[in-house]
Amino acid sequence: MRSPAAWKIQRVDRMARELQESPVTAVVSIKGIRNNQLQKIRSDLRKDLKIEVVRNRLFLKALEKVKKENIGRLQEFTEGQLAVVTTKFDPAKLNRVLQGTKQKAAARGGEIAEDDIIIPEMATNFPPGPMISEFQKAGLQTAIEKGKIVIKKETVYVKKGEPIPKDKAKILEKLEILPVTVGLDVIAAYQDGLIFDREAMSITLEQIVGNIATAFSQAKNLALEALFLVPAIVPDLIVKARLNAEQLALETGYVDASNVELFILKAIREATALNSMISGGEGESKAPDHDSGKKEEAKNEPQESDEDRASEGLSSLFG
Repeated sequence: MRSPAAWKIQRVDRMARELQESPVTAVVSIKGIRNNQLQKIRSDLRKDLKIEVVRNRLFLKALEKVKKENIGRLQEFTEGQLAVVTTKFDPAKLNRVLQGTKQKAAARGGEIAEDDIIIPEMATNFPPGPMISEFQKAGLQTAIEKGKIVIKKETVYVKKGEPIPKDKAKILEKLEILPVTVGLDVIAAYQDGLIFDREAMSITLEQIVGNIATAFSQAKNLALEALFLVPAIVPDLIVKARLNAEQLALETGYVDASNVELFILKAIREATALNSMISGGEGESKAPDHDSGKKEEAKNEPQESDEDRASEGLSSLFG
C-alpha cells in the first residue's frame, strides 16, 4: 500500500494543531464564491479568524487527531466545497460577521433564482448591432433610441426557484444585473463540546430576550391560576384578594372605614339612576283627565322635589 504524500501528512498535522488550539471551529460552504471575494474576506478578517480551503478527506483525518469532546461530529457536515474557519468569535457572532460579507454577483448559470429575476424597461449601453438579435432571441422587446438599444417592456426573465440557464446568465451579466448572492455560509460550528447548526447560530439576542419574557409571562399566569405561591405573583395575589374582598363587602353590605367610599360611590350611582327613572316618568304623556276636582286637589298637594327623592334612595341603601 502506497504511503500518503509527505505534504498531506504535514498539512493534516498542522490542521489538527490549529483545531486543537482554536476555541471555535466552523465548517463553511464556499460554493459559488469568487476567488477575489474570498481573498478580500480573508484580508479584512485576518485579525479575527483564519479561513482555509481544504480537501474534505484531509479535514476528516485532522479531526481524528483532535482531542476535544464531540468535535468529531463536524464530520457529519463535511460535504461539498468547504473551508474551515478557526476563530475566537462565538458561533453566533461568526455567523453574523460572515453573513455581512455576502455580495451580489453575476450568475454563471446553474444557480437557483432567489427571487423572480426581472429585466426592467431600460436603456442599454449597446449601439445597434449584433446585440439586438441576442436580446430578441432571449425574448426581450427592443428598439433603437438615440443610437442605443432600448428594452421596451419589463420581462420576468427567470422565475423564483428555477435554475438560471447559462445563456440567460450571459444576457444578465451584459445588462449588469446581479441576481446571485455569494459569500461564505456557515454550515456548523464547534465550541466547548457543542455543535451549533445553522438554525442555532441564527438565533439573535432579541429573540432570546423575547422568548424569556414570553415564558415568564406564561409561567406567571399559570402560577396565578393554580395559586402556586412564589414571590413573583404575590403582588398580583394581593391585588386580586383586595378586589374580591371589596366585591364581597358590596354584595353583603359590610361597611367599615376601608370601604366606605365604595358604598358612597355605589349609592351615588344608584341614586342617579333612580333620579333618571323618575325624571323620565314625569316627561311621559298622560291621558286626559275630565275630573277637574281631582286636578285641583293635586295642584294643592305639596310637591316632592328631586332632592328629596334622591335622599330617600340614599337612606334606603343604608337601612
